[in-house]
Amino acid sequence: MKHPGRWFFGEHKNNENRPELMKTIKLASLTGRGPRTTVPLQGQAAEPEAHNNEDRSFESLDTVKTKSPEAYGSHGPLDEVNTHKLPQLSPQPDESFVLARTNQKGLISRGRAIVLASFLLVVIVNAANLGSSQFIGAQGWAFILSGASTTSSHNLLKDVANQFRHTPTAGTRTQTKHKLTPAVYINAILQKMTLDEKLGQMMIVQFYGPDYGLDISSMISQYKVGAVLIFAANNNIVSRPQLKGLVQKMQQNSTVPMVVAIDQEGGTVDRLMNLDGSRPSATSIGATGDPAKAMAEGIRDANDLSYYGINLNLAPVVDVTNVYNPQLYLRTFGDNAATVINMAGAYLKGLQQSGKVMGTLKHFPGLGDVSGDPHVTVPSLYRTQSALSVIDWAPYRALIAQGNVQAVMVTHEIVTKIDSTKPSSLSYKIVTGILRNQLGFHGVILTDSLTMEGIIAYYSEGQAAAMAVEAGSDLLMGASTPGGVADMINGIKQAISAGNISQQRIDDSVRRILMLKYQMGLLQIPGV
Repeated sequence: MKHPGRWFFGEHKNNENRPELMKTIKLASLTGRGPRTTVPLQGQAAEPEAHNNEDRSFESLDTVKTKSPEAYGSHGPLDEVNTHKLPQLSPQPDESFVLARTNQKGLISRGRAIVLASFLLVVIVNAANLGSSQFIGAQGWAFILSGASTTSSHNLLKDVANQFRHTPTAGTRTQTKHKLTPAVYINAILQKMTLDEKLGQMMIVQFYGPDYGLDISSMISQYKVGAVLIFAANNNIVSRPQLKGLVQKMQQNSTVPMVVAIDQEGGTVDRLMNLDGSRPSATSIGATGDPAKAMAEGIRDANDLSYYGINLNLAPVVDVTNVYNPQLYLRTFGDNAATVINMAGAYLKGLQQSGKVMGTLKHFPGLGDVSGDPHVTVPSLYRTQSALSVIDWAPYRALIAQGNVQAVMVTHEIVTKIDSTKPSSLSYKIVTGILRNQLGFHGVILTDSLTMEGIIAYYSEGQAAAMAVEAGSDLLMGASTPGGVADMINGIKQAISAGNISQQRIDDSVRRILMLKYQMGLLQIPGV
Protein backbone atom coordinates (compact mmCIF):
# COMPACT_ATOMS: atom_id res chain seq x y z
CA MET A 1 0.00 0.00 0.00
CA LYS A 2 1.11 3.51 -0.63
CA HIS A 3 1.71 5.34 2.61
CA PRO A 4 1.45 9.13 2.71
CA GLY A 5 4.02 11.34 4.31
CA ARG A 6 1.72 12.23 7.23
CA TRP A 7 -1.13 10.31 8.80
CA PHE A 8 -3.22 13.33 9.83
CA PHE A 9 -3.20 16.97 10.76
CA GLY A 10 -4.42 18.04 14.17
CA GLU A 11 -7.67 19.92 14.43
CA HIS A 12 -6.99 21.67 17.73
CA LYS A 13 -3.33 21.73 18.59
CA ASN A 14 -2.38 25.26 19.67
CA ASN A 15 -2.98 28.89 18.82
CA GLU A 16 0.00 29.21 16.51
CA ASN A 17 -1.71 26.82 14.08
CA ARG A 18 -4.78 29.07 13.90
CA PRO A 19 -3.60 31.29 10.99
CA GLU A 20 -2.85 28.22 8.87
CA LEU A 21 -6.24 26.75 9.74
CA MET A 22 -8.01 29.96 8.69
CA LYS A 23 -6.08 29.96 5.42
CA THR A 24 -7.22 26.39 4.84
CA ILE A 25 -10.84 27.26 5.54
CA LYS A 26 -10.77 30.28 3.25
CA LEU A 27 -9.10 28.28 0.53
CA ALA A 28 -11.69 25.55 0.98
CA SER A 29 -14.52 28.03 0.47
CA LEU A 30 -12.97 29.09 -2.83
CA THR A 31 -12.01 25.68 -4.14
CA GLY A 32 -15.02 23.71 -3.01
CA ARG A 33 -12.92 21.20 -1.00
CA GLY A 34 -12.90 21.36 2.78
CA PRO A 35 -9.94 20.29 4.92
CA ARG A 36 -9.97 16.53 5.59
CA THR A 37 -11.13 15.64 9.08
CA THR A 38 -9.51 12.59 10.63
CA VAL A 39 -9.58 10.77 13.92
CA PRO A 40 -6.57 11.59 16.12
CA LEU A 41 -4.06 8.89 16.94
CA GLN A 42 -3.55 7.94 20.53
CA GLY A 43 -1.38 10.40 22.36
CA GLN A 44 -1.85 13.14 19.81
CA ALA A 45 -4.48 15.80 19.23
CA ALA A 46 -7.42 15.69 21.63
CA GLU A 47 -11.04 15.34 20.59
CA PRO A 48 -12.97 18.59 20.11
CA GLU A 49 -14.65 19.94 23.23
CA ALA A 50 -18.03 19.46 21.57
CA HIS A 51 -17.90 15.72 22.34
CA ASN A 52 -19.12 14.54 25.69
CA ASN A 53 -17.24 11.87 27.56
CA GLU A 54 -19.39 9.04 26.28
CA ASP A 55 -19.15 10.10 22.67
CA ARG A 56 -15.41 10.57 22.90
CA SER A 57 -14.89 7.01 24.13
CA PHE A 58 -17.35 4.99 22.16
CA GLU A 59 -19.23 7.23 19.75
CA SER A 60 -17.95 5.69 16.54
CA LEU A 61 -16.50 2.31 15.86
CA ASP A 62 -18.47 2.23 12.64
CA THR A 63 -18.37 5.87 11.63
CA VAL A 64 -16.25 8.97 11.80
CA LYS A 65 -17.17 12.51 12.60
CA THR A 66 -18.03 14.84 9.79
CA LYS A 67 -16.41 18.17 9.16
CA SER A 68 -17.09 20.90 11.64
CA PRO A 69 -19.23 23.88 10.67
CA GLU A 70 -15.97 25.70 9.92
CA ALA A 71 -15.29 23.45 6.96
CA TYR A 72 -18.27 24.02 4.73
CA GLY A 73 -16.27 23.93 1.51
CA SER A 74 -17.98 25.75 -1.31
CA HIS A 75 -20.91 26.51 0.96
CA GLY A 76 -18.81 28.40 3.49
CA PRO A 77 -19.86 31.69 5.04
CA LEU A 78 -19.79 34.56 2.59
CA ASP A 79 -17.89 36.84 4.96
CA GLU A 80 -14.87 34.51 4.77
CA VAL A 81 -14.57 34.96 1.04
CA ASN A 82 -15.94 38.41 0.35
CA THR A 83 -13.27 40.31 2.27
CA HIS A 84 -12.40 42.88 -0.40
CA LYS A 85 -14.70 45.54 -1.78
CA LEU A 86 -15.46 45.16 -5.43
CA PRO A 87 -14.79 48.18 -7.65
CA GLN A 88 -17.86 50.13 -8.63
CA LEU A 89 -18.79 49.05 -12.14
CA SER A 90 -21.36 50.63 -14.37
CA PRO A 91 -23.65 48.18 -16.15
CA GLN A 92 -22.93 47.89 -19.84
CA PRO A 93 -25.72 48.19 -22.44
CA ASP A 94 -25.08 44.64 -23.74
CA GLU A 95 -25.31 42.95 -20.33
CA SER A 96 -27.76 40.04 -20.34
CA PHE A 97 -29.15 41.01 -16.93
CA VAL A 98 -29.50 44.62 -15.72
CA LEU A 99 -30.73 45.31 -12.22
CA ALA A 100 -33.46 47.89 -11.67
CA ARG A 101 -33.06 49.88 -14.89
CA THR A 102 -34.46 53.36 -14.27
CA ASN A 103 -36.22 55.80 -16.51
CA GLN A 104 -34.84 59.17 -17.42
CA LYS A 105 -35.95 60.65 -14.09
CA GLY A 106 -34.06 57.99 -12.13
CA LEU A 107 -37.22 56.20 -11.01
CA ILE A 108 -38.31 52.63 -11.70
CA SER A 109 -41.77 51.91 -13.02
CA ARG A 110 -44.57 51.03 -10.63
CA GLY A 111 -44.97 47.56 -12.13
CA ARG A 112 -41.27 46.77 -11.79
CA ALA A 113 -41.30 47.99 -8.22
CA ILE A 114 -44.17 45.62 -7.41
CA VAL A 115 -42.26 42.72 -8.97
CA LEU A 116 -39.10 43.52 -7.00
CA ALA A 117 -41.06 43.93 -3.78
CA SER A 118 -42.71 40.54 -4.32
CA PHE A 119 -39.33 38.97 -5.02
CA LEU A 120 -37.91 40.44 -1.80
CA LEU A 121 -40.90 39.18 0.17
CA VAL A 122 -40.36 35.64 -1.10
CA VAL A 123 -36.70 35.80 -0.08
CA ILE A 124 -37.52 37.11 3.40
CA VAL A 125 -40.25 34.54 4.07
CA ASN A 126 -38.17 31.59 2.91
CA ALA A 127 -35.08 32.81 4.75
CA ALA A 128 -37.10 33.12 7.94
CA ASN A 129 -38.47 29.60 7.58
CA LEU A 130 -35.22 27.88 6.65
CA GLY A 131 -32.70 29.81 8.71
CA SER A 132 -29.70 31.93 7.83
CA SER A 133 -27.32 28.96 7.61
CA GLN A 134 -29.05 27.75 4.47
CA PHE A 135 -29.01 31.22 2.92
CA ILE A 136 -25.23 31.26 2.74
CA GLY A 137 -23.17 29.61 0.03
CA ALA A 138 -23.19 28.93 -3.67
CA GLN A 139 -26.48 27.02 -3.53
CA GLY A 140 -28.01 29.07 -0.73
CA TRP A 141 -29.89 31.55 -2.92
CA ALA A 142 -31.50 28.84 -5.01
CA PHE A 143 -32.42 26.92 -1.86
CA ILE A 144 -34.05 29.96 -0.25
CA LEU A 145 -35.98 30.91 -3.37
CA SER A 146 -37.29 27.51 -4.37
CA GLY A 147 -36.34 25.02 -1.69
CA ALA A 148 -34.62 21.75 -2.53
CA SER A 149 -34.15 21.34 -6.25
CA THR A 150 -36.78 19.21 -7.92
CA THR A 151 -36.61 17.43 -11.22
CA SER A 152 -38.70 14.99 -13.15
CA SER A 153 -36.90 12.20 -11.28
CA HIS A 154 -39.19 12.95 -8.33
CA ASN A 155 -41.85 11.22 -10.41
CA LEU A 156 -39.74 8.05 -10.73
CA LEU A 157 -41.98 5.79 -8.64
CA LYS A 158 -45.13 7.33 -10.11
CA ASP A 159 -43.83 6.75 -13.63
CA VAL A 160 -43.07 3.13 -12.81
CA ALA A 161 -46.56 2.63 -11.40
CA ASN A 162 -48.10 4.20 -14.49
CA GLN A 163 -46.28 1.87 -16.83
CA PHE A 164 -48.12 -1.07 -15.28
CA ARG A 165 -51.52 0.55 -15.70
CA HIS A 166 -53.36 -0.30 -18.90
CA THR A 167 -56.14 1.59 -20.61
CA PRO A 168 -59.59 -0.06 -20.60
CA THR A 169 -60.48 -2.40 -23.43
CA ALA A 170 -62.84 -0.81 -25.98
CA GLY A 171 -66.44 -1.00 -24.81
CA THR A 172 -65.51 -1.75 -21.18
CA ARG A 173 -64.74 0.30 -18.09
CA THR A 174 -62.41 -2.16 -16.44
CA GLN A 175 -58.64 -2.14 -16.59
CA THR A 176 -56.46 -5.17 -17.11
CA LYS A 177 -55.01 -6.27 -13.76
CA HIS A 178 -51.48 -7.61 -13.39
CA LYS A 179 -50.12 -9.11 -10.19
CA LEU A 180 -46.68 -7.65 -9.71
CA THR A 181 -43.93 -9.44 -7.85
CA PRO A 182 -41.34 -7.48 -5.86
CA ALA A 183 -38.62 -8.53 -8.30
CA VAL A 184 -40.56 -7.27 -11.34
CA TYR A 185 -41.40 -3.97 -9.61
CA ILE A 186 -37.81 -3.38 -8.48
CA ASN A 187 -36.44 -4.19 -11.93
CA ALA A 188 -38.84 -1.66 -13.43
CA ILE A 189 -37.54 1.02 -11.04
CA LEU A 190 -33.98 0.08 -11.87
CA GLN A 191 -34.56 0.36 -15.61
CA LYS A 192 -35.80 3.94 -15.27
CA MET A 193 -32.82 5.09 -13.20
CA THR A 194 -29.85 6.94 -14.63
CA LEU A 195 -26.34 5.85 -13.69
CA ASP A 196 -26.03 8.85 -11.36
CA GLU A 197 -29.26 7.88 -9.59
CA LYS A 198 -28.05 4.32 -9.18
CA LEU A 199 -24.73 5.43 -7.72
CA GLY A 200 -26.57 7.82 -5.40
CA GLN A 201 -28.55 4.87 -4.03
CA MET A 202 -25.24 3.26 -3.06
CA MET A 203 -24.23 6.12 -0.73
CA ILE A 204 -24.91 6.15 3.01
CA VAL A 205 -24.00 9.67 4.13
CA GLN A 206 -23.52 11.69 7.29
CA PHE A 207 -24.14 15.39 7.93
CA TYR A 208 -23.60 17.94 10.68
CA GLY A 209 -26.31 19.60 12.74
CA PRO A 210 -29.86 18.96 13.98
CA ASP A 211 -31.67 20.56 11.05
CA TYR A 212 -32.37 19.82 7.40
CA GLY A 213 -29.55 22.07 6.27
CA LEU A 214 -27.91 22.79 2.95
CA ASP A 215 -25.44 19.87 2.94
CA ILE A 216 -27.95 17.10 3.58
CA SER A 217 -30.49 18.82 1.31
CA SER A 218 -27.97 18.89 -1.54
CA MET A 219 -26.94 15.28 -1.00
CA ILE A 220 -30.57 14.17 -1.15
CA SER A 221 -31.92 16.43 -3.90
CA GLN A 222 -28.84 16.65 -6.13
CA TYR A 223 -27.12 13.29 -5.65
CA LYS A 224 -30.21 11.20 -4.77
CA VAL A 225 -28.38 9.41 -1.95
CA GLY A 226 -30.08 6.21 -0.86
CA ALA A 227 -29.23 6.15 2.84
CA VAL A 228 -28.28 8.43 5.72
CA LEU A 229 -26.66 7.84 9.10
CA ILE A 230 -28.01 9.57 12.21
CA PHE A 231 -25.01 10.27 14.40
CA ALA A 232 -24.99 11.81 17.87
CA ALA A 233 -21.44 13.16 17.54
CA ASN A 234 -22.60 15.18 14.53
CA ASN A 235 -25.27 16.88 16.68
CA ASN A 236 -28.05 15.17 14.75
CA ILE A 237 -29.92 14.21 17.93
CA VAL A 238 -31.34 16.98 20.14
CA SER A 239 -34.90 16.10 21.14
CA ARG A 240 -37.65 13.66 20.26
CA PRO A 241 -39.69 16.13 18.15
CA GLN A 242 -36.54 17.42 16.44
CA LEU A 243 -35.26 13.99 15.46
CA LYS A 244 -38.63 12.79 14.23
CA GLY A 245 -39.15 15.96 12.23
CA LEU A 246 -35.66 15.75 10.73
CA VAL A 247 -36.21 12.21 9.48
CA GLN A 248 -39.61 13.14 8.07
CA LYS A 249 -38.10 16.11 6.23
CA MET A 250 -35.41 13.95 4.65
CA GLN A 251 -37.94 11.38 3.52
CA GLN A 252 -40.27 14.02 2.09
CA ASN A 253 -37.50 15.36 -0.14
CA SER A 254 -36.14 12.02 -1.31
CA THR A 255 -37.01 10.61 -4.73
CA VAL A 256 -36.87 7.04 -3.43
CA PRO A 257 -37.56 6.52 0.32
CA MET A 258 -34.31 6.40 2.25
CA VAL A 259 -32.66 3.93 4.54
CA VAL A 260 -32.17 5.84 7.80
CA ALA A 261 -29.53 4.16 9.96
CA ILE A 262 -28.17 4.51 13.49
CA ASP A 263 -25.82 2.64 15.86
CA GLN A 264 -28.16 1.77 18.72
CA GLU A 265 -26.42 -1.04 20.60
CA GLY A 266 -27.11 -0.02 24.18
CA GLY A 267 -24.48 0.23 26.91
CA THR A 268 -21.52 2.29 25.77
CA VAL A 269 -23.05 2.93 22.32
CA ASP A 270 -26.47 4.23 23.26
CA ARG A 271 -27.33 7.02 20.82
CA LEU A 272 -30.84 7.64 22.14
CA MET A 273 -30.05 7.56 25.86
CA ASN A 274 -30.89 11.25 26.38
CA LEU A 275 -34.20 10.82 24.58
CA ASP A 276 -35.46 7.40 25.66
CA GLY A 277 -33.35 6.41 28.66
CA SER A 278 -30.42 4.03 28.92
CA ARG A 279 -30.41 0.55 27.41
CA PRO A 280 -28.33 -2.43 28.64
CA SER A 281 -25.11 -3.42 26.93
CA ALA A 282 -24.75 -6.53 24.80
CA THR A 283 -22.31 -7.96 27.35
CA SER A 284 -24.79 -7.61 30.21
CA ILE A 285 -27.54 -9.19 28.10
CA GLY A 286 -25.24 -12.06 27.12
CA ALA A 287 -24.31 -12.65 30.75
CA THR A 288 -27.93 -13.48 31.59
CA GLY A 289 -27.79 -16.50 29.27
CA ASP A 290 -31.46 -15.86 28.52
CA PRO A 291 -32.32 -15.37 24.81
CA ALA A 292 -35.77 -14.12 25.83
CA LYS A 293 -34.16 -11.06 27.44
CA ALA A 294 -32.16 -10.40 24.27
CA MET A 295 -35.31 -10.67 22.16
CA ALA A 296 -37.16 -8.29 24.47
CA GLU A 297 -34.39 -5.71 24.08
CA GLY A 298 -34.60 -6.07 20.31
CA ILE A 299 -38.34 -5.40 20.42
CA ARG A 300 -37.84 -2.37 22.65
CA ASP A 301 -35.11 -0.93 20.39
CA ALA A 302 -37.37 -1.40 17.35
CA ASN A 303 -40.16 0.51 19.10
CA ASP A 304 -37.79 3.36 19.92
CA LEU A 305 -36.28 3.57 16.44
CA SER A 306 -39.52 3.22 14.47
CA TYR A 307 -41.02 6.16 16.39
CA TYR A 308 -38.46 8.44 14.78
CA GLY A 309 -38.65 6.79 11.36
CA ILE A 310 -35.25 5.11 11.73
CA ASN A 311 -35.39 1.81 9.86
CA LEU A 312 -31.88 0.29 10.00
CA ASN A 313 -30.02 -0.45 13.22
CA LEU A 314 -26.30 -1.07 12.83
CA ALA A 315 -26.52 -3.85 15.41
CA PRO A 316 -26.11 -6.50 16.73
CA VAL A 317 -22.35 -6.86 17.15
CA VAL A 318 -21.48 -10.51 16.54
CA ASP A 319 -17.75 -10.35 17.19
CA VAL A 320 -16.53 -13.20 19.40
CA THR A 321 -14.30 -11.53 21.98
CA ASN A 322 -11.02 -13.32 22.64
CA VAL A 323 -8.64 -10.43 23.33
CA TYR A 324 -9.18 -7.10 25.04
CA ASN A 325 -10.08 -4.33 22.62
CA PRO A 326 -11.12 -1.01 24.20
CA GLN A 327 -13.32 -0.24 21.20
CA LEU A 328 -15.38 -3.39 21.84
CA TYR A 329 -15.66 -3.03 25.61
CA LEU A 330 -19.15 -4.20 26.69
CA ARG A 331 -20.30 -4.35 23.06
CA THR A 332 -20.14 -8.12 22.45
CA PHE A 333 -22.48 -10.85 23.71
CA GLY A 334 -19.74 -13.25 24.73
CA ASP A 335 -16.39 -14.92 24.20
CA ASN A 336 -17.65 -18.04 22.42
CA ALA A 337 -19.50 -18.50 19.17
CA ALA A 338 -22.43 -20.42 20.68
CA THR A 339 -23.33 -17.62 23.09
CA VAL A 340 -23.05 -14.99 20.39
CA ILE A 341 -25.23 -16.99 17.99
CA ASN A 342 -27.99 -17.56 20.56
CA MET A 343 -28.10 -14.06 22.03
CA ALA A 344 -27.47 -12.04 18.86
CA GLY A 345 -29.95 -14.21 17.00
CA ALA A 346 -32.64 -13.59 19.60
CA TYR A 347 -31.96 -9.84 19.63
CA LEU A 348 -32.14 -9.72 15.82
CA LYS A 349 -35.43 -11.62 15.80
CA GLY A 350 -36.97 -9.15 18.25
CA LEU A 351 -35.59 -6.14 16.40
CA GLN A 352 -37.03 -7.24 13.05
CA GLN A 353 -40.30 -8.68 14.37
CA SER A 354 -42.41 -5.65 13.42
CA GLY A 355 -40.90 -5.40 9.92
CA LYS A 356 -40.24 -1.69 10.44
CA VAL A 357 -36.60 -1.93 11.54
CA MET A 358 -33.88 -4.18 10.15
CA GLY A 359 -30.64 -5.17 11.87
CA THR A 360 -27.05 -5.37 10.68
CA LEU A 361 -24.49 -7.99 11.71
CA LYS A 362 -21.04 -6.48 12.32
CA HIS A 363 -18.00 -6.31 12.12
CA PHE A 364 -17.16 -8.84 9.41
CA PRO A 365 -14.70 -10.58 9.11
CA GLY A 366 -14.39 -10.17 12.91
CA LEU A 367 -12.68 -7.86 15.42
CA GLY A 368 -12.74 -10.29 18.34
CA ASP A 369 -9.08 -11.27 18.05
CA VAL A 370 -7.48 -7.88 17.30
CA SER A 371 -6.62 -5.02 19.61
CA GLY A 372 -6.14 -2.29 16.99
CA ASP A 373 -8.73 0.33 16.08
CA PRO A 374 -9.63 0.83 12.38
CA HIS A 375 -10.25 4.50 13.12
CA VAL A 376 -6.50 5.07 13.41
CA THR A 377 -4.83 2.08 11.75
CA VAL A 378 -5.50 -1.13 9.88
CA PRO A 379 -5.34 -3.96 12.45
CA SER A 380 -4.15 -7.40 11.38
CA LEU A 381 -6.00 -10.63 12.07
CA TYR A 382 -3.58 -13.59 12.13
CA ARG A 383 -5.96 -16.51 12.69
CA THR A 384 -5.84 -19.45 10.32
CA GLN A 385 -8.76 -19.87 7.94
CA SER A 386 -10.01 -22.89 9.88
CA ALA A 387 -10.00 -20.92 13.15
CA LEU A 388 -11.76 -18.00 11.45
CA SER A 389 -14.43 -20.37 10.18
CA VAL A 390 -15.04 -21.99 13.57
CA ILE A 391 -14.90 -18.82 15.69
CA ASP A 392 -15.30 -15.49 13.89
CA TRP A 393 -17.49 -16.58 11.00
CA ALA A 394 -19.66 -19.05 12.90
CA PRO A 395 -22.26 -16.41 13.93
CA TYR A 396 -22.57 -15.19 10.35
CA ARG A 397 -22.91 -18.71 8.96
CA ALA A 398 -25.55 -19.75 11.50
CA LEU A 399 -27.66 -16.57 11.38
CA ILE A 400 -27.50 -16.27 7.57
CA ALA A 401 -28.68 -19.88 7.33
CA GLN A 402 -31.69 -19.00 9.47
CA GLY A 403 -32.76 -16.56 6.74
CA ASN A 404 -33.10 -13.62 9.09
CA VAL A 405 -30.10 -11.50 8.06
CA GLN A 406 -30.77 -8.58 5.72
CA ALA A 407 -27.53 -6.57 6.12
CA VAL A 408 -23.90 -7.14 7.09
CA MET A 409 -21.24 -4.50 7.77
CA VAL A 410 -17.65 -5.09 6.67
CA THR A 411 -14.85 -3.43 8.64
CA HIS A 412 -11.23 -2.54 7.87
CA GLU A 413 -8.55 -5.06 8.85
CA ILE A 414 -5.92 -7.21 7.18
CA VAL A 415 -6.87 -10.89 7.30
CA THR A 416 -3.39 -12.21 6.69
CA LYS A 417 -4.37 -15.77 5.74
CA ILE A 418 -6.95 -14.60 3.16
CA ASP A 419 -5.68 -11.32 1.67
CA SER A 420 -2.51 -9.75 3.04
CA THR A 421 -2.54 -6.86 0.53
CA LYS A 422 -5.85 -5.06 1.10
CA PRO A 423 -8.10 -4.10 4.01
CA SER A 424 -11.02 -6.50 4.32
CA SER A 425 -13.56 -3.86 3.26
CA LEU A 426 -11.73 -3.45 -0.06
CA SER A 427 -10.88 -7.11 -0.65
CA TYR A 428 -12.78 -9.14 -3.25
CA LYS A 429 -11.41 -12.33 -1.70
CA ILE A 430 -13.07 -11.50 1.62
CA VAL A 431 -16.27 -9.64 0.69
CA THR A 432 -17.27 -11.73 -2.32
CA GLY A 433 -15.12 -14.82 -1.85
CA ILE A 434 -15.98 -15.45 1.80
CA LEU A 435 -19.13 -13.51 2.72
CA ARG A 436 -21.02 -13.89 -0.54
CA ASN A 437 -19.81 -17.21 -1.89
CA GLN A 438 -18.66 -19.24 1.10
CA LEU A 439 -21.17 -18.05 3.70
CA GLY A 440 -23.99 -17.61 1.18
CA PHE A 441 -25.08 -14.06 2.04
CA HIS A 442 -27.18 -12.39 -0.67
CA GLY A 443 -28.43 -9.32 1.18
CA VAL A 444 -26.99 -5.81 1.46
CA ILE A 445 -23.32 -5.45 2.38
CA LEU A 446 -22.33 -2.05 3.72
CA THR A 447 -18.87 -0.79 4.52
CA ASP A 448 -17.67 0.69 7.74
CA SER A 449 -16.80 4.34 7.14
CA LEU A 450 -14.40 4.73 4.22
CA THR A 451 -13.14 7.98 5.77
CA MET A 452 -11.57 6.25 8.77
CA GLU A 453 -7.85 6.84 9.13
CA GLY A 454 -7.18 3.18 8.40
CA ILE A 455 -8.46 3.79 4.86
CA ILE A 456 -7.74 7.42 3.97
CA ALA A 457 -4.12 7.02 5.04
CA TYR A 458 -3.68 4.90 1.93
CA TYR A 459 -6.49 5.73 -0.51
CA SER A 460 -8.49 8.73 -1.63
CA GLU A 461 -12.24 8.63 -1.05
CA GLY A 462 -12.82 8.00 -4.75
CA GLN A 463 -10.32 5.15 -4.86
CA ALA A 464 -11.74 3.55 -1.71
CA ALA A 465 -15.31 3.78 -3.04
CA ALA A 466 -14.38 2.12 -6.34
CA MET A 467 -12.39 -0.62 -4.59
CA ALA A 468 -15.27 -1.29 -2.19
CA VAL A 469 -17.66 -1.77 -5.11
CA GLU A 470 -15.16 -4.01 -6.90
CA ALA A 471 -14.87 -6.03 -3.69
CA GLY A 472 -18.64 -6.59 -3.61
CA SER A 473 -20.13 -4.02 -1.19
CA ASP A 474 -23.44 -2.31 -1.90
CA LEU A 475 -23.72 0.66 0.50
CA LEU A 476 -20.65 2.86 0.93
CA MET A 477 -20.43 4.77 4.20
CA GLY A 478 -18.38 7.86 4.93
CA ALA A 479 -19.27 10.88 2.76
CA SER A 480 -20.36 13.83 4.88
CA THR A 481 -20.63 16.65 2.32
CA PRO A 482 -21.90 16.99 -1.25
CA GLY A 483 -18.26 17.19 -2.33
CA GLY A 484 -17.50 13.93 -0.58
CA VAL A 485 -20.41 12.23 -2.35
CA ALA A 486 -19.19 13.60 -5.68
CA ASP A 487 -15.67 12.27 -5.04
CA MET A 488 -16.97 8.77 -4.35
CA ILE A 489 -19.33 8.75 -7.32
CA ASN A 490 -16.61 10.05 -9.64
CA GLY A 491 -14.22 7.39 -8.38
CA ILE A 492 -16.74 4.68 -9.25
CA LYS A 493 -17.42 6.24 -12.66
CA GLN A 494 -13.71 6.23 -13.46
CA ALA A 495 -13.54 2.54 -12.56
CA ILE A 496 -16.53 1.89 -14.85
CA SER A 497 -14.84 3.76 -17.69
CA ALA A 498 -11.65 1.76 -17.12
CA GLY A 499 -13.61 -1.48 -17.34
CA ASN A 500 -12.98 -2.48 -13.72
CA ILE A 501 -16.67 -2.25 -12.75
CA SER A 502 -19.51 -3.31 -15.02
CA GLN A 503 -22.98 -1.79 -15.29
CA GLN A 504 -24.34 -5.17 -14.21
CA ARG A 505 -22.28 -4.97 -11.01
CA ILE A 506 -23.90 -1.60 -10.19
CA ASP A 507 -27.37 -2.93 -11.00
CA ASP A 508 -26.83 -5.90 -8.70
CA SER A 509 -26.07 -3.61 -5.76
CA VAL A 510 -28.96 -1.24 -6.39
CA ARG A 511 -31.34 -4.19 -6.79
CA ARG A 512 -30.32 -5.48 -3.35
CA ILE A 513 -30.73 -2.00 -1.82
CA LEU A 514 -34.20 -1.57 -3.32
CA MET A 515 -35.20 -5.04 -2.11
CA LEU A 516 -34.12 -4.06 1.42
CA LYS A 517 -36.30 -0.97 1.15
CA TYR A 518 -39.21 -3.13 0.00
CA GLN A 519 -38.69 -5.41 3.02
CA MET A 520 -38.74 -2.33 5.27
CA GLY A 521 -42.07 -1.25 3.80
CA LEU A 522 -40.53 1.81 2.15
CA LEU A 523 -41.42 0.59 -1.34
CA GLN A 524 -44.89 -0.74 -1.93
CA ILE A 525 -46.03 -2.52 -5.06
CA PRO A 526 -48.54 -0.23 -6.76
CA GLY A 527 -52.09 -1.41 -7.23
CA VAL A 528 -52.66 -1.71 -10.95
